[in-house]
Amino acid sequence: MKRLTLIIVVTVALYLNSFSQSNGTINLSPGQKYVVENKITTSSTSEMMGQTMESKADVNSTYKIEVKELKADNINFVNTITGMKMSVNAMGQDINFDSDKKEDMDGEMGKNFKDIINQPKDVVMDKSGNIILADNADTTSKTDGASSPTEMMMNQLGGDPARQGFGAKMAFEVIPKGSKVGNSWADSSSSNGTKKVTHYTVKAVNGNEYTIALSGTIESEIKTEMQGMQIETKTKGNFTGEEIVDTTTGVIKQNTTNTDASGTVNVMSQEIPTSTKVTSVTTVKSL
Repeated sequence: MKRLTLIIVVTVALYLNSFSQSNGTINLSPGQKYVVENKITTSSTSEMMGQTMESKADVNSTYKIEVKELKADNINFVNTITGMKMSVNAMGQDINFDSDKKEDMDGEMGKNFKDIINQPKDVVMDKSGNIILADNADTTSKTDGASSPTEMMMNQLGGDPARQGFGAKMAFEVIPKGSKVGNSWADSSSSNGTKKVTHYTVKAVNGNEYTIALSGTIESEIKTEMQGMQIETKTKGNFTGEEIVDTTTGVIKQNTTNTDASGTVNVMSQEIPTSTKVTSVTTVKSL
């Protein structure tokens, strides 16, 4: 039961933290280094076998990003996930993971992170903020389904780590040139069964720093297989948030997003109604 609850928590909550708009130009120089810290806090309620279950989860991840070179219209990075901490409380039981602890990395959960944490990865991003994958890119999407809740979580935490640029998609954003307070625009994204529409409004301008108000909708219909179980998740939700962007570089200094979503998880012939609240806070600092 504990493992099933963990699957529900990461399946529903972490599908809600991905995508960013792409419109404009990112301006970086070789040698620039950044640290990205992302904290996701979730609270969910599920109805299963006549019982109401409440779950909470905190996931903290840290990335280091280094600009290696500019080549044509692309930016070449070397990015590293340097740490991850996870704490889940479900049905009165605690599940914890800390990549800084050797015993955790040597355990069942840690084996899914050994090829990712503290392993520098080459990343190519164009100046519009799109990740460009090499033909031989090592992406988790090469497999049909995750083999554990931990691996599923990594796929859903903003998406496949490779396709998200190992932190780059959380660190950089571009806004239309010449935008002024009150200007608005929108974009939409669709990936792996999840659709997201985002509305942006310039809330304030302070020199090169733009404060952007965010709002939108997210809808997902996901089917996957894990440990022999067929899992189908249907979720709809709304989100609001705010971010501060340095328009000279495209660096997102801070982004805070709050999501309310509800839906169902079908697993082991059970349809489980679920509602989830997710808060994501990302900060980017120059080293």
